[in-house]
Amino acid sequence: MSTAGKVLSVLVMLMSLVWMILSAGVSQLNTNGNQKLHDLDEQVAKLQDDMTKAQDDIVALKSSASTIQENKDHEVTVLQARQSDLEKDRSQIRESLSRWQYELATVQETIERAKSALQHRIEEHQTGEQVLAKSKSDVKELTDRTGELMNQLVALRQEFQSTYHSNVESLGKTR
Repeated sequence: MSTAGKVLSVLVMLMSLVWMILSAGVSQLNTNGNQKLHDLDEQVAKLQDDMTKAQDDIVALKSSASTIQENKDHEVTVLQARQSDLEKDRSQIRESLSRWQYELATVQETIERAKSALQHRIEEHQTGEQVLAKSKSDVKELTDRTGELMNQLVALRQEFQSTYHSNVESLGKTR
């Protein structure tokens, strides 16, 4: 074989060896690439499942949030109604309180006037009692004085009668 044939055959051998190494590398890359591709496909499928689940969770969360919001709105409405009722009750209580305070003031004023009238009547009664006592005293004095005067009148009548009789007798004797 000639030198060119030998070089060529060595080159072919070397190229075959390189070709085998390259095809083994490509095969290994293919296997690794297919494995990676398969792993990526599984990850994509898993991520799609996760995304679907997340979307479902978001829809459920939105629905739950909507339900919670409706419940809160209902509770707020109920609380506002209760507050309104309490304010009405408070207003009625204040009105009743002011009415009762007015009535109390009126009753207290009436009591004060009654006390004043009672005090005035007590004073009038005491004054009347004093006047009555003085009048009774005056009547007793006048009764006593009348008794004295009556006794004096009786004495004067008797003296008059005796003087009259003695004068009539004296005139009867002189006649």
